Parts: sequence; structure tokens; C-alpha cells
Amino acid sequence: MNISKESTGDLTAIITVEIAAADYADQVKKALTDLRKKANIPGFRAGMVPMGMIKKMYGKSVMADEVNKVLSDSLNQYIADEKLDILGHPITNEEKQGKVDFDKETKFVFHFDIGLSPQISLKLNKDLHVPYTQIEVADTMVNDYLKDMQERFGEHSNPEKVESNSKITASFKQLDDEGNILEGGISADSGTFAMEDISLKTIAKKLIGKTVGDKVNFDPMRALKDENKVAAMLSVAKIMVEGLKAEFEVEIKEISFTVPAEINEDLYKKAYPNAEIKSEEELRNRIREDAAKQFEGESDKLFLSKAVDTLIEKANVELPNEFMKRWILQNNEGQLTMEQLEVQYDSYANTLKWQLLQNKIIKDKDIKVSEDDVKTHVRGFISGQYFSGMENNDAFDSQLDGIVENVMKNEDEVKKIYDQLYDNKMLNLFKESLSLDMETLPLEDFIKKASEAPQA
Repeated sequence: MNISKESTGDLTAIITVEIAAADYADQVKKALTDLRKKANIPGFRAGMVPMGMIKKMYGKSVMADEVNKVLSDSLNQYIADEKLDILGHPITNEEKQGKVDFDKETKFVFHFDIGLSPQISLKLNKDLHVPYTQIEVADTMVNDYLKDMQERFGEHSNPEKVESNSKITASFKQLDDEGNILEGGISADSGTFAMEDISLKTIAKKLIGKTVGDKVNFDPMRALKDENKVAAMLSVAKIMVEGLKAEFEVEIKEISFTVPAEINEDLYKKAYPNAEIKSEEELRNRIREDAAKQFEGESDKLFLSKAVDTLIEKANVELPNEFMKRWILQNNEGQLTMEQLEVQYDSYANTLKWQLLQNKIIKDKDIKVSEDDVKTHVRGFISGQYFSGMENNDAFDSQLDGIVENVMKNEDEVKKIYDQLYDNKMLNLFKESLSLDMETLPLEDFIKKASEAPQA
């Protein structure tokens, strides 16, 4: 056997594999012998079929199989021995590769194109600037949080009849033009709205004085004039209520009323039992801090996306594009056309560039995520979500360990957690190593900016 490599470009090459009869003869003989032992042909006892007949019946296919096995093994071994860092896998060179005739030939020559990984020299340092966008916690946002807090710790009651300051929990069923329940229409078993959110007086009058069990028909969008509130009330995606014009049967399930808690020391202690808050100003500052922490995760996501874009740009990674297009088409045969690939290729290329960059960073910085790291993450999540406040004892630990082990059996879920933990380590590394250009935007502007950010 002879294997050689010829460069065809900065990041491409051809590997030629020459296979002689001696490279596969023993394997073919053994395979045919095994077939002879198992062959069940009328007129012959098991294992007594003449080898000539076996060769005539199976010789060509067996030789093809064994040649392909030798080819695959030798090609992979050559790539490993030569330490070739290839992209994808080798692809047959159609121009050089002639037709293989297993009937007449005993010596075969195969030609494969390969794409090579580029050398990446980018180093993480403070010369690399990436914007870090924080969300501004506006006074109106603090007011809304404070209002929710006052209602949460306020005095709750359930009056018999709907009043102008009531909250109503009801079921909702979409009606057709004739007032009948629309089959396949939007429905919700339980949705809540406040009377003060009803902007249309005629609908408010319909509801005033009603009791639990009463039914009222009205158009939610005409009543609330707020797509977000209507979507939340009906438990559907916002897109499903955009432009919605339909009457609903609304059956009242519960009527409630809350006297908001006063802003005083009692509220401070209920809202933050472990903090020393002594004034409304301190309360508002604490609310602002908590809101900022809640938004930090969104800021981190946008920062990570921007960091990836910046590193891809600065690294200026070159790819063997024509080879990669052939490789992508081959791996998506029948599902992707060249025309579609040309439109989507930049996205494919950026994803590959980031994978190469990420692999280099992980290797250079010796970033690792172990199975124990995954288990610790799962354990912490499960404990916080479902066992918060429970006494920590042997029974608790045993139950929690059982849940963790079950999660670890789900390969897809475990892979997601590995990826998440690697992303977290990357995020922390970038925060430490790069220069963060801090900026603050109102929530609406942040959402717009995040939606426009390309994903690597």
C-alpha cells in the first residue's frame, strides 16, 4: 500500500491511496471462508459448498467490502499519523477518480480532497474592545415593581360582586360570528385581568355587579387595547392576538380585591426580611439593584454574542470555502441545493470559524467541564427549583441523587448542560480578558439591539 499527499492550495490537498491485492487478499479469503461455513444452498450440506461457487456468487461484493474497509482504515490512520487537522471528512476527487472495476482489477487507486484547519494566532487581551450593554432601570420600572410588591403583601379579599377596582379570574372561549363557541378557536381555562385595565366603558359596565359563575361576552382586544396583556391573559403567543377581532365568552371564576400595603417598615421587613431598609428611598434603591441583577443575564447573552463577532472579525480566519461548500452539500444531500447554500454559506462559515476559535481558546486556556461539574449544576438547579426550603438530611440527599442520575442518562440534556457550562466559562474569561466598553440603554432600545445582533 502507498499513501501520499499533494498540496492543492493553502488549506486544501489531495490524498492518494494505492491498494494492492496483498493489502486485502487475506481479509477476502477469510470472509469467503466464513460465508462458505454459513451458506445454505440447495444440494449441498452446510459448510460443503464448493469454494469456486462461493467466489462466483459473492467474490465481487466481498472484495469490494474488504477493499473499502482497508481504504477507510488506512486513510484514517494516515491522517492520524501525519497529524493532519482536517475540516469535515475527505471527499472523493471526481476529476481524478476513475471508475473502479472489481471484476477485472486487483490494484486500485483512490483520490480524496481534504480541507485543512487554518492556523489561528489570535490572543485574548485588553486591546480587543467589546460593548457591554446594561439595561437602564427606569423610575417607571421601579414604580411598577413597587406597585406589585404592595399588592403582593396587601390585604386580599373576595367580594361577591365585581366592582371597578376588582381583579377577575375567568375562563375564555372564542366565539364565531353567530355567537357560538368556535371549534379550534382560542380558549383558556384561567386568565386574570384587572377592571382598571378595561379601557372601554361599555364593557366595564357589562362586568360591574356580576358574580362568580356569570358569563359576559366581549372582545378582549377592544377591552384592554394591549396585545401583551391580552396574550398573557389568554396564555398564547403575542402573534396570535395581533389584529385579533373576536368576541369571547368570559365566565367569571373568581373575584378578588387587594388593598395595597402601605410603604412603611412593615413592608420593608416582609419584602426583604434579611436587609436593613429604613426608608422608601432605600427600598427603591434595593428594587433597582435587584432589577439590574435580573437583567444582567440578558446583558451577558448580548455581550457574549458581540464578543464572538468581534473575535471572528479580528482573527480573520480563512477557510477552504469551495471544499466546505462541497462537504456541506454532500452531508445534506437532497435537503440543500447549491443556490440555497450560497445564500446560507456565510452563516455556516461563521459557525465553523467560531468552533475553530472556541476550540483554540479552550485548548490554550485549558478550559474543562467535567462530569462532576455537570452533576453539581443539575443538583443545584433541582434543589433550588423543587426542594427549596426543605430540610437537608439523608433521605433528601438520596432522593436528589436519584433525580440527578436520571438526568445524567439523558444524553441530549447532558450535552446542553455541557455547552451551557462551557459558555459560562467563556463568558467569564471574556469579561476578564477583553476591554468592556460599558453603555446603558432603556429596555426597549436594548431589546431592539439584541434582536438585531447576529448569532454566530
